[in-house]
Amino acid sequence: MILLFNMNLIANQFCLRRQFKMHSILRGHYKNVLYIGNGALISSKISNVFYGGNNGSCLKDSIYILSVYQWCGIGSSIKLDLLQNQELNTLKIWFQDGDNRLYRIKIYIIFDNKETQIYNDFTKSVFIITFPQQMVSGFRILNVAGNTYNSNLHFIKAEAYYKFQVNKLQ
Repeated sequence: MILLFNMNLIANQFCLRRQFKMHSILRGHYKNVLYIGNGALISSKISNVFYGGNNGSCLKDSIYILSVYQWCGIGSSIKLDLLQNQELNTLKIWFQDGDNRLYRIKIYIIFDNKETQIYNDFTKSVFIITFPQQMVSGFRILNVAGNTYNSNLHFIKAEAYYKFQVNKLQ
């Protein structure tokens, strides 16, 4: 009887480990998936400007320097594509903010060639948005009205990852 119970427990643990490993892969091992070393691409590169050459890419993983960034004008977007579909729930964006400027943007999640809007408002500096966990193949950040200094959207760095949610007890 005990042996039968232990075999059931061992099989259940194996299945749970396998399930956890599959979730970890789908969630990008809980790390930033918007990184050039992970195969992420800027598919809007033709319509964007990279101030500082390749160092202006928002997919770099180096020290953040405010003098190199990518930008686009009003009505244009910065579109970021992932190498493969990932289950994500957090997007973090660094905007150029040396003079405390505000940006007017819309953010869309892309999956199966469909866009879902997750943000439409003003933002500044380091912006973190948490959305319901879902499969994602890319993001599009639309420059709605520029910023309080000029009409451009200045983008220093972007990160996307799966973040565990903590439920607060009431």
